[in-house]
Amino acid sequence: MSQGWLFLRHFMRSPVSIGSVMPSSRYLVAAMVHRVDWQQANVVIELGAGTGVITQEINDLRRRDSMFLSFEYEDSMRADLTQRFPDVGFYKDAFLLKEKMADLPRGEGADCIISGLPFANFSPLQRDQLLADIHQVLNPGGLFVAFQYTRQLQPFLVSSFDEFNSQKVWANFPPAFVYLCRKAPSEARCSGVSNA
Repeated sequence: MSQGWLFLRHFMRSPVSIGSVMPSSRYLVAAMVHRVDWQQANVVIELGAGTGVITQEINDLRRRDSMFLSFEYEDSMRADLTQRFPDVGFYKDAFLLKEKMADLPRGEGADCIISGLPFANFSPLQRDQLLADIHQVLNPGGLFVAFQYTRQLQPFLVSSFDEFNSQKVWANFPPAFVYLCRKAPSEARCSGVSNA
């Protein structure tokens, strides 16, 4: 079964947790990964792996000695991903991000978090808590990249991150916004915010 049909089947069964009728296009995938400094990323997190389109790209680009954790709520999708990517740590619930990070043997934070989660489908409390957890587990200077189909997240991201950029990817169904956000490199927040 093709990834498109697999994704559509899961969407029809659980539209709230999937959030889209089709997997990400190669143009969206490229926009999600192109700003990451893969040689410097020791711990990479993916939220909402889906059929693994972005997972595959991350796994191809990351250093072999880096740690890659991925979260996917749908059991059958996660089981398939676990077989396809045996060197990636897969977990079910992105809302346990902080707990899973605390269990890492290195005791490190994340250098990069890449998200395909449908934040618009979460309650405001869930959304705000998860975004706060993402910001907390990112290392200083760490990068958060998310795609969304609305601008709902933008005010939170602009107020929470030191750098903010957005890009509209038209060559995707549906067209998506890619948000690239960088945490301040130190505890002292800089004042500049960049909008594209």
